[in-house]
Amino acid sequence: MTELSSLGFNARRVLATLRSSGPRSRADLARLLDLTPSTVTRLAGHLLAEGLVLEESDPMRAGQKGYPAKLLRMEPRGLYTAGVYADPDRIMTCIADLTGQIIAREDVAVPDRAFSAIMSEAGERVRGLIEAAGLERSRVAGCGVSYPGQYSDDPTQVMRIRQFEAWPDVNVERDLTPWFGMPVQHMNDAKAACLAELYHGAAREERTFCHIWLSYGIGGAAVIDQRLHLGRRNGAAEWGGLFPKSQPRPSGQHLLDTLAAAGVTLERLSDVDETHLALDVVRDWRAHAAEQLRWLCLVIARTYAPDAIVIGGTLHPALIEGFIAHIASDPALGEDFHIAPPRILRATRDTLPQLGAAALPIHDFMSPSTFRGPAVKGWSPQAVG
Repeated sequence: MTELSSLGFNARRVLATLRSSGPRSRADLARLLDLTPSTVTRLAGHLLAEGLVLEESDPMRAGQKGYPAKLLRMEPRGLYTAGVYADPDRIMTCIADLTGQIIAREDVAVPDRAFSAIMSEAGERVRGLIEAAGLERSRVAGCGVSYPGQYSDDPTQVMRIRQFEAWPDVNVERDLTPWFGMPVQHMNDAKAACLAELYHGAAREERTFCHIWLSYGIGGAAVIDQRLHLGRRNGAAEWGGLFPKSQPRPSGQHLLDTLAAAGVTLERLSDVDETHLALDVVRDWRAHAAEQLRWLCLVIARTYAPDAIVIGGTLHPALIEGFIAHIASDPALGEDFHIAPPRILRATRDTLPQLGAAALPIHDFMSPSTFRGPAVKGWSPQAVG
């Protein structure tokens, strides 16, 4: 198995194209990627040898004379990843293949919100899933871990949310790996969820889109030309900063605080149910939050000009769907906005946030944007492609 860091720039481009466009012939890949046919043939040979792609007959050439064209497609079982999503309510883990199909998963309630308790439980669950699936560890690229928190000046840390106030200052590169026994990639919950929509969800066909993640806080991410745009110190698209915590805001934590002020105290966001949604105080909160999110979509449309805005999260589904309906009721998003607004899409993978985390090692492994070497067209003996 190729070392993950040795997969070169053009090999990553081939994999990324097969992921987004489906099976392609060598000739198609050469044309799409502006590579010579011999370069594509060489890259394909190495990717086939490593078990990352497969060859299949082109159904369009069936019955035709001459050498039948072969298509390359990703081999789902060529690589696996583990994913962990932890929030104050639950720990969700999974093992996924190269195409994002979940082959094993577990959801457990958080028994203790201490850092060591959550990571110990998550590590044990991941090891159990790998063993139960009968996977070779050499075929597990790594583990992606996501949990809530805004990034700080140090991109290896995120700020603690209220429910995790007792956590230590976590350096994700130093403090997460020992719990899982494999390379660990980290991204906060919103940006990991965005990767799930990019690779496997509502935005798979979108070139440029923004994501709004509604949980205890308000997170987000921006994808430009199918690449996650992190900005300086991973701080791009942190929409929550547009709504000061001292003011009413469309976050799950503010919803819980609003309920508590009305005499309804809930410990977990997952405890919100239809009974609570029918309360007058929640109806008022919903109306105000919906208008704030419509304004946020206008800000995103004016600044990023995306093709689409994807909205999801761990709020009650009826809340998210109501927000989307409110935004869609004003197609122009606001006055003096004279271009077609972005499409507003419902996230389709927000019930599987661990899948976004599982996408992190694959993203780091095969995305051209994460390649750390020279991006040259020629063959490098130090890297596959």
